[in-house]
Amino acid sequence: MTGRGSIAALLTPQFRKVYIETGKERPAEAPLFFNMSDMDWNPITDQQVSGLGTMPAKSEGSQFTYDEMIMGGTKTYTADPYGLAFEATWEAWRDELYGVLEEMTRELARAGRNRMEVDAWSILNNGFSTSFNGFTSGEALFSTSHTGLDGVTRSNRPSPDIGLSITGIQSAIVRFENMTDERGLPRLMAPVNVIIGPQNKFVAREVLGSAGKPYTTDNELNAIIEEDLSWMVCHYLTSTTMWVMAAAKGVHDLNFLWRDHPIFDSFDDPHTRNAVFTSYQRHTKGFGTWRGVDGSTG
Repeated sequence: MTGRGSIAALLTPQFRKVYIETGKERPAEAPLFFNMSDMDWNPITDQQVSGLGTMPAKSEGSQFTYDEMIMGGTKTYTADPYGLAFEATWEAWRDELYGVLEEMTRELARAGRNRMEVDAWSILNNGFSTSFNGFTSGEALFSTSHTGLDGVTRSNRPSPDIGLSITGIQSAIVRFENMTDERGLPRLMAPVNVIIGPQNKFVAREVLGSAGKPYTTDNELNAIIEEDLSWMVCHYLTSTTMWVMAAAKGVHDLNFLWRDHPIFDSFDDPHTRNAVFTSYQRHTKGFGTWRGVDGSTG
């Protein structure tokens, strides 16, 4: 609770201005990358189902070979609640001269937006952890050993991990090109975006934006340019070296789900006349299938 004693310096006309250490807020980043949608109920569950396999040969007069879908795993999304409150005594609210307490009420919205970003990007920040799962228990989002419903092992991670580079991007593109579904049929899924941290910003310009092959003295063309890849700096990655190549929103299966969009409220405590301001929201995040993203720890 904020009272007059804790903001005594703001109660007298002694300052030309009060500089609040928040500054401008970055535009939202998570909605540019993740599949954002609302939850009609809580919890919700996704089910993985395979298609059919390759058609086998059928000799004259013989019976057809039967095939059927394979039921895979499930992914359950359960919304988590988040909330924050700010309280000030009536006396502090009435006597504070610089609008700082009023600004703190707007900070509730900013705090909620930051929680949304941190929560959404935790999908990538935990992408190399086997405890953060999709349809397959014990399997990380980025792995060299995804076990398919057909028993075949597939990869969406280099081995060994490699930093953002021409070689790394070319290898990820090849993995996209060679992608197959859960029955071994070719899967068309093209990468369109590369997610990086601020430390890789200049490397991304050199690798993805240079007409010539970077770091060489000859006139060789940069073969990656034709892939028409965009890149995005994410300010919420916890690793300075990791990078992720991804298909478009709605094609990959990285999801942020709202159950309750931010709810703001304010009231006066009838027992004290203190002013109370609250913000509440509920959401969850996660992935079902790994297809559509390819990542490296760098």
